[in-house]
Amino acid sequence: MSTPESAPHETPEFSITRTFHAPRDLVWRAWTVESELAQWLRPFGVSTDSVSFDVEVGGRYRYTMTNDETGEVFPTGGEFLEVTPQDRLVFTWGEPDTPVDIAPVITLTFTPLDPIDSAGTQRTELVLHLAGIAGQPGDGFVHDGWAEALGNLSAHLGAS
Repeated sequence: MSTPESAPHETPEFSITRTFHAPRDLVWRAWTVESELAQWLRPFGVSTDSVSFDVEVGGRYRYTMTNDETGEVFPTGGEFLEVTPQDRLVFTWGEPDTPVDIAPVITLTFTPLDPIDSAGTQRTELVLHLAGIAGQPGDGFVHDGWAEALGNLSAHLGAS
């Protein structure tokens, strides 16, 4: 019988999957180019300021989100752990100076999908997996914030 002390430790986590009507290289660019990120990387009612991304293994990133209504500031950052262009991006996520070994980790997987019409409209499936924080639809917190940010990304890609 398993006691609380001997029970396996489960890491809180969640995933969100979205399909974008854009080629994989544009979706990748939206995640890796500072000027692109500044346009969509935030939930609704929040502004993103001072975006800095050094997209390479060991590279750091940082951005600041500001609540438009209250002015509350949320500095966010981390370190890139894996960078496989157009396929996979893995990075820590949280407060900018959180040590890598205890920070939540986001894994993004970019998968090209078959065109949806005879004109060859390309699509990309993106899976965002966050390990280290629990989340679920309707939490009004991390899951919903990322879902809203991905909605902003979709709108951004549609305008590209």
